[in-house]
Amino acid sequence: MNLQMTDQVSRVLDYDDLLTRCLGNVDFVQRVLDKFRERCDEDMVALEDAVIHGDSDAVARLAHRLKGASANASAIRLREYAAEIEHAARGEALGDISDGLQGLKDEWSRFNSAFGHNDTPAESPTQTVISCEQA
Repeated sequence: MNLQMTDQVSRVLDYDDLLTRCLGNVDFVQRVLDKFRERCDEDMVALEDAVIHGDSDAVARLAHRLKGASANASAIRLREYAAEIEHAARGEALGDISDGLQGLKDEWSRFNSAFGHNDTPAESPTQTVISCEQA
């Protein structure tokens, strides 16, 4: 990974863990992250909509999906926030998720910033590129 991105990226995901999960294949890491971003953009919008409409089942389902996707992408903080939201939604305590939801949104924003995605998905046709230095 280039040194300029290392610090920002390491704040939002465990790159070494993800690279290991992808058997050292940087292209596969890139595909995983691109798919993760695409899927999570959609799920974040749907999650907020479900919260607004007070749909505990949908909130729990979406938070669970975000939790799993975040774990697969080694985005630990995102996974933790999603787990917190899922737990509250399963207990039908949507009133208790405001901090977790805000944390999730803030962490998602940090994730997107780390990869140069500061706009909405529809406005950004470019893909994230992570370069790795060969020793």
